Amino acid sequence: MCRQFLWRQEENSKAVQKIMAEIRRKSPNAALPQIARPANSIPYLLVSPEGTTTASVGRWGFQVQGKRLVYNARQETALTKGLFRGCFQNGRCIVPAHSFFEWDKERHCFAFSQKEKGLLYFAALYRTHQNGAEIVILTTHSSKTVDEVHHRMPLILGEKELRPWLYDTSASQFLLSQGIGALKKEIAEY
Repeated sequence: MCRQFLWRQEENSKAVQKIMAEIRRKSPNAALPQIARPANSIPYLLVSPEGTTTASVGRWGFQVQGKRLVYNARQETALTKGLFRGCFQNGRCIVPAHSFFEWDKERHCFAFSQKEKGLLYFAALYRTHQNGAEIVILTTHSSKTVDEVHHRMPLILGEKELRPWLYDTSASQFLLSQGIGALKKEIAEY
């Protein structure tokens, strides 16, 4: 499951600055929270109408049946559920994050991030409406490190998998069954 993640838009890394420059160019007044929750505006990467990778801002969650917000989608059913099937074909995107949070049964909060410095890239789907884009993050069975806390986690793409996820439907279907290896686990000061 993924209900909160960390995005440090002021970080000086090349990747973050490139994403934020594109977002500021398109949406100069966009407010991105440092800790993102469902219904918040979040950054995402997608294929532009011109066929290039670009960054934008969308709302985390698909609004369905009036008030219900669906903010995660199981990778096992992304190809078969009607709500996500069309998005998988034409609306794959990537949500960058520094870490994500999960809580154990005792309500201790843990942050999971790359073992080495760098961003996590969540496989995601988007759809557009008159009010802008809505995004769901794909989840998968937890890796060993995360499973100690929670049985689900975001489907994390490696840097070499970003382009195939965005541009190649066949490769994306294969990537649905993959996931990142080792993550760093820390108790979060929340």
